[in-house]
Amino acid sequence: MKRMARATIAGGIRRFWSAIPKIVYLGRRPSVLFIALTRKCNANCVFCAYQFATTEQRAHMPWEIFDQVIEEIKRNGIREVMLSPNIGEPTIAPDVIEKIKRLRRAGVRHIAMTTNALYFNKIGLDQLLTNGPDSIDISFAGFDKEMYERDFRVKHYEKTRDNILGLLRANKKLARPRVINLRLRGDGSVEEMMAKPEMAEVRQLANSISAMTEVDNWLGLIEEEALPMGYKLQSNSPPLSHLPCRMLQDLTVHPDGDIHLCSCRNVSGDPDMHIGNLRHMPLIEAHRKIPDVLKKWEQGRPPKSCQTCSMYNDPAPGLVGRVRQVWAKRWFRRAA
Repeated sequence: MKRMARATIAGGIRRFWSAIPKIVYLGRRPSVLFIALTRKCNANCVFCAYQFATTEQRAHMPWEIFDQVIEEIKRNGIREVMLSPNIGEPTIAPDVIEKIKRLRRAGVRHIAMTTNALYFNKIGLDQLLTNGPDSIDISFAGFDKEMYERDFRVKHYEKTRDNILGLLRANKKLARPRVINLRLRGDGSVEEMMAKPEMAEVRQLANSISAMTEVDNWLGLIEEEALPMGYKLQSNSPPLSHLPCRMLQDLTVHPDGDIHLCSCRNVSGDPDMHIGNLRHMPLIEAHRKIPDVLKKWEQGRPPKSCQTCSMYNDPAPGLVGRVRQVWAKRWFRRAA
């Protein structure tokens, strides 16, 4: 019954989407922020667009920009932050733990991160669990050394394996453990990845596990012929509708201060999704510019990158949760 009700509501929303005031689901201020502490990586995965990034795009966020981010978080009451938009390994950002601490002191309630786990031992497992993100998604090629080196194209399998198992074991001992999810990405079959001996322990310790051998082409950058045998490019892409993609509702700040929409596949800074730069534009002003992009989509002019993207995210089913999030934030402000 709940599924039927949600489907009915979503269908109604789709029909009347353009009539819904955008403030209903965007709010007056940003409540979620994606922050690229770095767009550098210590791996070179065959399924990731990082391999095509230019030298200029591969950069750490300087303290000057990060300090501005902190001030904007305080000013707007942002409560949720994601540290790994599209490309880059957040754990190699300079002073990453200190920056996470500062995010919390600024009022952020939930910090999420996707990581390849290669750098955990340098940060320290205890440090990562005590002062690190609230939820950690680990991208890993599975407990197979040859597949790991073939797919991640680095020779640090043993270190990464020990980091993952060590973090899961240490997390289990905490009174308030972090959320740790394992995202297997490999060219072997899902059955093979799930059957590895280490997976018996991982099933007991991880919050969730997923496995994937079908990968996205990152707007045509990745061709199936360049992938190891066993990988397939995503074959079923959701068709675009007149509803702007859900990923256009939140702001992403890049290391140089540029503010973009789409933390998912906007790797090269599509000008149609470029809002401004934090050096010259506060986040609330950038937030007010989001409707301009959404209206163009509704008029049949989606951003160029979106036109060939296979990761379209229909916003209608998630609207109820989005509205709840916006109003929860307003209630918190009144209570404070």
